[in-house]
Amino acid sequence: MIKIDINDLRYPQKLKNIKDSPQQLYLEGNIQLLKKPSIAIIGSRACTKYGERMAQKFSKELGEYGIITISGLAKGIDTCAHLGNIEKTIAVLPCGIKNIYPKENKKLYQKIIENKGLIITEYSEDIKADSNKFLERNRIVSGLSIGILVIEGGYRSGTSVTARLAEIQQKPIFCIPSSLENPKGITPNKLIKEGAHIVINVEDIIKEYPNLNLKKIETPIKQMDIEQISEEHKEIYDILDKENVLHINEVCKKAKLNINEVSYKLMLLELEDKVISLPGNNYRKK
Repeated sequence: MIKIDINDLRYPQKLKNIKDSPQQLYLEGNIQLLKKPSIAIIGSRACTKYGERMAQKFSKELGEYGIITISGLAKGIDTCAHLGNIEKTIAVLPCGIKNIYPKENKKLYQKIIENKGLIITEYSEDIKADSNKFLERNRIVSGLSIGILVIEGGYRSGTSVTARLAEIQQKPIFCIPSSLENPKGITPNKLIKEGAHIVINVEDIIKEYPNLNLKKIETPIKQMDIEQISEEHKEIYDILDKENVLHINEVCKKAKLNINEVSYKLMLLELEDKVISLPGNNYRKK
């Protein structure tokens, strides 16, 4: 872990330009990512399947243009954004490195480090997360970016607060439109109404930065490695079958876990391309 203060030459200039710049930063991982253009992807923790897919899709496609994904290591949209661009991602913590929040994402934190991503926090290693630190974290998420992409967010959510911070920081705001029946679609739809950029493909973001001369980079497709499945997710993976689908309630019953925990683990397995999600909350191995 590296500690730098605001006078260090390695301190990001973008953070010096925001209100209440953090006086110090603790960094773990590939510090060179700070020199590259980055888009913050933000959204609801309790997101929909649609939100999960969009976060992963846009994060992955931004990475294909060499753009870094920034998010806050929270559940839901943040998790999907990091996983979609795991080798080009920056996670900003609302806590110290010894107190990863949420605890369920400690594995994601390790995965980011293993894949040469970057972890940033303004808090010393023993500091724990609290509600104020989430808001403080969000100014860094927005401040490090050249723009933010809003995928889902409810009324008066942390997502809407981050969007307002981006507006104050004069950063472009991009939004993926959502169904009017989706309560998590309130923030992006409202921002679009107020003048945010509506986004239906990644090129809608890329075209706003002509001076960066961004070109798509072709990357080889990675083969799935079953051996990389962690023990905490393997219990869910082993319950599933390649031929027969299984409803999430059956998975919960066999794993003896609650539906929120099973749903979260299934989402991670799906994002790692090891599980297929089918209509009606049914799943099978890929």
